[in-house]
Amino acid sequence: MDTLASYDELPYDSLPLPETQPDFLAAVAWLHGFEAPDPSRARILELGCAQGGNLIPLAWRWPGSECVGVELSRVQAEAGADFVRRLGLPNVSILHGDLAALPADLGEFDYIIAHGVFSWVPPAVQHALLDLCRRHLTADGLAYISFNVAAGWEQLLPLRQALLERTGSDLPAPERHRQALAVLDTLQREWSDPALLKEIAYLKTAAPSYLFHEYLAEFNAPMTFADFAARLESHALRYVGEAGPRSAVVELEDAWGLAPEGMVGRWLDAEAALDAALATRFRRALVCRDDAGFAQPARADRLESLAFYADLACDEDIDLDAAIGQHFVNPAGNTFPVSDPALKAAVIALSAAYPGALPFRELVSAARGVMDEFSAAASLEEGAFPEALFQLVMSHAVMPTVAAGAHASQPAERPCAHALARLQATSANWVVSGARHVAMDLDPAGRALLAMLDGSRTVEDLALAMQDMLREAGTVLPRETIVELTRRQLWLFARQGLLTA
Repeated sequence: MDTLASYDELPYDSLPLPETQPDFLAAVAWLHGFEAPDPSRARILELGCAQGGNLIPLAWRWPGSECVGVELSRVQAEAGADFVRRLGLPNVSILHGDLAALPADLGEFDYIIAHGVFSWVPPAVQHALLDLCRRHLTADGLAYISFNVAAGWEQLLPLRQALLERTGSDLPAPERHRQALAVLDTLQREWSDPALLKEIAYLKTAAPSYLFHEYLAEFNAPMTFADFAARLESHALRYVGEAGPRSAVVELEDAWGLAPEGMVGRWLDAEAALDAALATRFRRALVCRDDAGFAQPARADRLESLAFYADLACDEDIDLDAAIGQHFVNPAGNTFPVSDPALKAAVIALSAAYPGALPFRELVSAARGVMDEFSAAASLEEGAFPEALFQLVMSHAVMPTVAAGAHASQPAERPCAHALARLQATSANWVVSGARHVAMDLDPAGRALLAMLDGSRTVEDLALAMQDMLREAGTVLPRETIVELTRRQLWLFARQGLLTA
């Protein structure tokens, strides 16, 4: 196959995916008792990398790594390769090719990323993907493989079937998407199932690429966790853990004293049961070779070897005296309840340090500092703290990492953004990615300001340039307002790690 026509016509947004960061994957693996390679010097392969919106920022972040992306859509692969050339980044390459027919001399990789691929390709390509992982993973390497889960998709399959039947399979992707929107309107009137109506409402506002490739693509094959684990075993691979957020985790009773290899069967059965109980819809599985060390269910006591970061806010006055439930929200709008006063103090400390990360001992000290600063009546109990933090880590309110990193904490007198951010800001169809691998939603004015941050202009210079640009666009604001807006935007850039020291 020379290219993938539907992805040429209607490409997926090429975004940074936080759960694919190798430093995060290594941290998750560590919680499961598996020691993965150092991300800063790793070889990283991404299958189905689109135009590189996920892979290129990883290569930029770790100049000592070697990153290779493979994409079947010729349009997207060429766009990614062109972006790499303009950026002048020597440690990343985007290849146009079929993962089922890759050259044998690619070598081994410490991390293989396959997001949004496995469930959306024919069985032969699924087997090829798993064969590729077994063949190209290093001895202690990790593969990230996401897939749709039958437990959550079972009730949605009638919607996919209706869309497939009521739209023209021979239509170009954009036209078929428009037809699908009309079908959704009809189904919204015809159907009464609450779950299906909720999904229809979401699809009507979702990105066109999501609706098309999830519901109109030729292949979308949800499977049970048990089937996935069996596939892994048949390809000499083994499950390590889940990289996605979890509202509940597996805890094995009567497992004290069992060696990790003795837990495997019970653990996998418990994961399958958890999917059924929670109607899990999507998994992000970590996988290793079957001759690597055995993993086990995640444990809170392993947190002490990691560092953590979080970008959370709370609209309420935070009560550090009592275990009163309060809600913290991340930039994506996800809400996380926190009751324990020490944990609230830890969240405050982490959010103040963001995008930096705090190692466990520093986090404990910083949380105590917050509690002392506000003369909190409660105290931090070291014996209970890891278990409380563990719940926030598993839900992804707090993200673990094996590499803390350093970032500019405030704009300089002449602010300078790094070259990747400036090129993303000036490139059509490219999303600006923060230091913690999150997509930034910038309006045209924000992108224009970011593009100007080459270190040659003062804040006053930048404000004047922004005032001129806005005036030309028909917006007239007082100079002091422009200066204030410019400063706020610069602080946002600093908080997302886009500015150099």
